[in-house]
Amino acid sequence: MALIDKPKVFQKFKDFHSKVKANNGKIGHNHRGLDVNLNNACNLRCEHCFTNSPLGDHVKEYIPADVIARVSDEAHELGVFEFDLQGGELLLNKPRLYETLEAIGTDRFYTYVTTNGFHMDSDTASQLKKLGVDRVSVSIDSIDPSVHDSFRGKKGSWEKALAALALVQDAGIDPYLNITVGRYNAQSEDVRALLELSRDQKYTTLINVATPAGMWQKLDEIMINDADRAYLIEMRKQYKNILRNLWDPFDRSREAVLGCNTVNRMYITPLGDVLACPYVHIKIGNVYEESLREIRDKGFSFSKFSDHSELCLAGEDRSFVNRYMSDAGTSIFNPVDVNDIIKRDDSASRAEQITHKML
Repeated sequence: MALIDKPKVFQKFKDFHSKVKANNGKIGHNHRGLDVNLNNACNLRCEHCFTNSPLGDHVKEYIPADVIARVSDEAHELGVFEFDLQGGELLLNKPRLYETLEAIGTDRFYTYVTTNGFHMDSDTASQLKKLGVDRVSVSIDSIDPSVHDSFRGKKGSWEKALAALALVQDAGIDPYLNITVGRYNAQSEDVRALLELSRDQKYTTLINVATPAGMWQKLDEIMINDADRAYLIEMRKQYKNILRNLWDPFDRSREAVLGCNTVNRMYITPLGDVLACPYVHIKIGNVYEESLREIRDKGFSFSKFSDHSELCLAGEDRSFVNRYMSDAGTSIFNPVDVNDIIKRDDSASRAEQITHKML
């Protein structure tokens, strides 16, 4: 669906474009999206799950529709134009998903659902279209079905994922083939084959970089390096359908970077906690206790989220990961509080100043 078909979304997107352009192509503090983990239950057991769903972590909690409606109103007021519903796997409870979509007010957002596709069928795709879903994102881990199925912990998941992309495309919804890339596969022929598949099927490819969080916590060896990053830019130029949230979608040279989207794309857990992004498990507020605007302001009060970063903090900035994402047991349901980090950093800074004076 073209953005112009949703006038409210189109206007917010234009405003975002103007602000980014006025800020020399940097995202700054301009809001973009909201990612909502409606429920963490899932039928797959993915090795890299950042929500710890395979461990059964908080799989019963849901965000009620009335809370979704209020948060959606607040997001609209802040200029948010993208709304991503994810899990877990939301197609395990389709009635609740449909209720949530009705509560959002999808005419105000470029709305998408992230799914593994296992329970997608033509009727579901048609219903999602009627409820204003613009995009369905499905992750594919390999061109080899057996590799994907092994990674996802369920036989037949590769076939279901590809079928889901075709079904939503037939329903008039934008199909996004999501690929997670890390040091282990970024420049592989396997990923290249997925890029070819996505292009040939007229899908959009969304690149997510592997992060040492959730099931992969402390595995910083998975993070891409400079060579991988340069390779992905070359792929971006060659395959015109590739996106990363970090990249500038308005740059015709396909080289410019918006910057890390932390706080610009807040992530809400089923407990109402708001994290700086899905992969940075640092809590900046809770929607049951504060408005989205208050939470946004608190998030940007932390210099690491406020300052421009050419790197994805969670997937590319090793110093950030080592300093702020290495606490044992940290997860989306056990996040570090940003207030504690700010206090800790302030105390460390004062101690350094005192030591310097003594020397």
